Amino acid sequence: MKRRLLISTILTSVLLISFSIVIPLMDPNHSIIYGVFSVIVIVLAMIYLFSGLPKFLVTSIYSAVICALLFLLPDYQVAIIAIGTLTIVLNPLANFEEFLDKKFNDEDTLPLRISFRGNYWPFYSYRQEMKNYVRLPQTRKLYTKVWYLRIRQITTLVLLACGIFLFINELKNIYIDLTLYNPIQIFTFYGVITLFLLTFVLYKNGFTAMFRASIMFIFVPMIFFLWIVQGIPLSLQITFTILIVLLATVDIVYEKIASLNRVAYRAYKYYDAADNRFVYANEFYEPFVYNETYNLVGMYKFKSTVEQFEKNLHDILVYANRKHFMITAYTFDGSNIMVYTEFYHKHAKRTEKFSVFLESIFHTKVYSQIIFDKHKQIYETQFFHKTEYIVARALSLAELLNELEMENKEIIISVIFSFRNLEDIEAISKLYYISRMEDLDDEDYYAARVSVKTTNSKFAIEQKVRDILLNAMIYRATYVRILVYYEGGNKYD
Repeated sequence: MKRRLLISTILTSVLLISFSIVIPLMDPNHSIIYGVFSVIVIVLAMIYLFSGLPKFLVTSIYSAVICALLFLLPDYQVAIIAIGTLTIVLNPLANFEEFLDKKFNDEDTLPLRISFRGNYWPFYSYRQEMKNYVRLPQTRKLYTKVWYLRIRQITTLVLLACGIFLFINELKNIYIDLTLYNPIQIFTFYGVITLFLLTFVLYKNGFTAMFRASIMFIFVPMIFFLWIVQGIPLSLQITFTILIVLLATVDIVYEKIASLNRVAYRAYKYYDAADNRFVYANEFYEPFVYNETYNLVGMYKFKSTVEQFEKNLHDILVYANRKHFMITAYTFDGSNIMVYTEFYHKHAKRTEKFSVFLESIFHTKVYSQIIFDKHKQIYETQFFHKTEYIVARALSLAELLNELEMENKEIIISVIFSFRNLEDIEAISKLYYISRMEDLDDEDYYAARVSVKTTNSKFAIEQKVRDILLNAMIYRATYVRILVYYEGGNKYD
């Protein structure tokens, strides 16, 4: 990944810097040709960076063939661009690309996975989990409504094809007829970039997110047309430009606030008989338990009922979203609520401010305890390794399959354990299907996954999970993670 980032960055930087050196020394026509060449190279560099070497090689082949045909057959330019666009979208060299995937190492083939969030990545990943749940109604349609899936796929392909066609066509126009180079073409490239971005948003998040994003892109065209249309007085142009800029600012601020308000809390609910309390552990936090930067644990205890607390839970989640910390769980012992949180290790002051915030909402004294917990022992002992938590997690994951209307299929429960010796793995393999996970081994433990098939019913799931945990205890295994998925489908973990 780092090598791809380095190569792409150097190549792009050299081309961009060269504009200020080479273009002033060139004939204007030649400088435009150089610019077209540079744009093509930069696009291919971005494909190499984000999609890997196989996709880069395949796209380079398509680009070379299209450019050659446009140059050799100028009378068939539109047809060549249309066929080239369909070729890129349909990708007839997909088998060759898969062959290259197997030949190259992961460094050259995997999509770019570099986070620019730094040490705050656990919070932003947690926030994304909440957003994914908010979008669950659209996600459900992908599984339950074939017509919706087809419309979304077709729309994505059409937008992508339109973007590619316009991009190739404008580069062709600039190269073949240099007299067409004018500000309109810059605006056309803006439209191309907009199409690509909206296509990506639609592919990732659905129609609602695409429509919201499209509003943000209409302000630049409005200003552009306001200044190119002749006959409009200068005073009106300035006035309307200011109004459009203000509208754009309001829209950006509104979308930001709306984004911060898109919060959710899906709980693993169970009764902890050992501690005599009801537990509501946060499902969205679970994948990030062992992060290394959010290790300042805040525990806040105050008098309240569950109903009163849940009535204010949305406001609490919005506050946490704004202040960049995570609500990991809350419990109720019959008279008091205990809220568990995790803060970034340098945000000690925010732990105190959250206590003040809770007091202002519930109008009662809040008792707080702040602990630096680097090894996550609090969450492990209070929730993560308890049998009831693991059972509740399995039931919640199975319920998610029901929400996607997959309840008629048998499910597979897989539990990952760490074993002290290989003999224990061999012994438990007589009871369940076992697959070794050597990539997770360390000096003292051997990782393995225990899997069992069952029907998607609460009773059957709970019984299977308890049986697996009991046998794991007999063979001295340490629980790591549980996954639930339907046979032949995607895993939910």
